[in-house]
Amino acid sequence: MVSSRLDSGWRVISASVAGPNHASVGVENQDSMRTGVVGKGLHLLAIADGAGSQPRAAHGSRLSVDAARDAADRVFPVAPRTLAEWRAASHRFAAACLAHFDDLVDRALTPLRARPTATGANMAARAEFATTLLALVADPPFYAYVCVGDGFLVMERVPGGSHLVLPPPSGRDTASETVFMTSPGRERDLRYGVVVDTAVCGIALCTDGLIDGLLDATRASDGRTHLRAPEDFDAYFAAFRAPGVDGSELSRKLQSREFAASSGDDKTMVLAVRK
Repeated sequence: MVSSRLDSGWRVISASVAGPNHASVGVENQDSMRTGVVGKGLHLLAIADGAGSQPRAAHGSRLSVDAARDAADRVFPVAPRTLAEWRAASHRFAAACLAHFDDLVDRALTPLRARPTATGANMAARAEFATTLLALVADPPFYAYVCVGDGFLVMERVPGGSHLVLPPPSGRDTASETVFMTSPGRERDLRYGVVVDTAVCGIALCTDGLIDGLLDATRASDGRTHLRAPEDFDAYFAAFRAPGVDGSELSRKLQSREFAASSGDDKTMVLAVRK
């Protein structure tokens, strides 16, 4: 191992840009991201994608990544020591992300709830904060993740190249609707777990606006479409491993004509690469 921490021997590069659909009408970017050290030297990477149909989605996405930071600080004051401890911690991390998000939304809604209102109206008000969340706490070779919605996670191995470790659950192989942090049935679709791999040298968290631009789709014999990380995904990790290439270069890439043509959605990527 080159490093046991992402802040020693790793680079973290992130960018978030408004999609053409929002930019053309002057609507703000509704994605959010957050990275940084949590506990005693572990590292958090988190992205969120606010639902474009909801008026407070951008606020919701910010609350979502803030909730992930609060949850990570609480669940990972120190690194778990065994795989069993990591698995238990990933479960607690997932539950804490939901609980902290609910608490932050409740605080945002306090002025509204001070007035008499029906339960249905409260649920409608909460839905205005609809957002997804993909968060990862890293202490190589351990990576604990939690996901609500259609973000996706790619990891690069040496040897082995890039792999789609956590695909979007709804994007291309099912007709189900996106699940949000405000969805009533979110616990049923909550995904969490631990990846343990000493060969990981690159991590990419992406919102669903990057599905068409970054992933390949193949159709299986059963007629269902499956996504995978193409071989040229390795080029992203290689490019941002170079000194001097930073988030501004990633922003330019996400705003390029190539990516604009792939999707009108906002686009957010957080990369962590071993130097």
